[in-house]
Amino acid sequence: MIRRAFILVLSVLALALAASAQEVKQEKPYFASKDLYQIFVLGDSLAAGLWSGVSRMIDGDMRISLNGRYKEDSGLSRPEYYDWNGALPKILSSNKIDIAIVMIGSNDAQTIRNGQMRFAFDTKEWREAYVKQVDQLMASLKAAGAAVYWMEIPPMAAENYDGALKTISAIHAERAKAAGIRFVETRAALSENGKYSESGFDDTGEFVRLRSHDGVHFLKEGNDKLASLVVAAINKDIEVAVAAAPAAPPPETSTDGFGQPSATLPEAGKAESQAEQLPPAKSDYAGELPMPADPTMAQLAKTTVPGTDASRLFSRGEAIAPRPGRFDDFSPVQ
Repeated sequence: MIRRAFILVLSVLALALAASAQEVKQEKPYFASKDLYQIFVLGDSLAAGLWSGVSRMIDGDMRISLNGRYKEDSGLSRPEYYDWNGALPKILSSNKIDIAIVMIGSNDAQTIRNGQMRFAFDTKEWREAYVKQVDQLMASLKAAGAAVYWMEIPPMAAENYDGALKTISAIHAERAKAAGIRFVETRAALSENGKYSESGFDDTGEFVRLRSHDGVHFLKEGNDKLASLVVAAINKDIEVAVAAAPAAPPPETSTDGFGQPSATLPEAGKAESQAEQLPPAKSDYAGELPMPADPTMAQLAKTTVPGTDASRLFSRGEAIAPRPGRFDDFSPVQ
């Protein structure tokens, strides 16, 4: 009974491992494998610090080229101040973007203007107008061929402000899922028990101060930790892309009878036509020489001129008598 139970447990574990392996194997790449990825960071003042952090995280990584654009106090709820959707076409026309990192929304908890209309924050009309702006930015980046990583807004010190930004981040997460783009969570890594904390463990594991005194922005160590979250996600996707890329075919080489690389053998037809142009050689073998069973020797036999010593050697394995006095002549010295 115990033996049957043990076998059953092993069977279940084997099936689970097989399913897990199949799941990893079938993981679809987020983008194609490339030798160089053009990464572009865009957004508000938090994006400026993130851009600096990413530059430090990728220092020395020859696979990545980094650029960006940020506008302080900008967002998606006040296009009359700075219109990201209006500016994006010009940005895309002058920059090749393989991967886009978006950090935006910290200034969006305010009224949206639509002509003479005013939509108060988090009303039905405000949500509809805001979602339209978010969707347009995501769609434009995707249409340009960029793999998008949309950053969750990190926790803020002021409780009411933080609550409003949670609402905005929830909209971002929902629209990112609908658009099929990456949403990079930050709150769990940058908070203590779910609440704002100005200090924490940096990307190296040291407990340091991460946030500025304004309760919004990050110090250098905080920007590095924020950047490490998205860089880790990008590196994981790069590994998946490389694993899914087709392997380069090995160089074509021929081998001699001993498995060593050798020069490419001439085609049999070409060798035969060359042999026909030569005068017939004397031979003590009547009739056509048989083809050897070994494929390499058979190919060598096809390249030889009929009736020659080489033809007899490769076709019949007949040893060639050495010439007297040659290095391979081992006959007794008279």
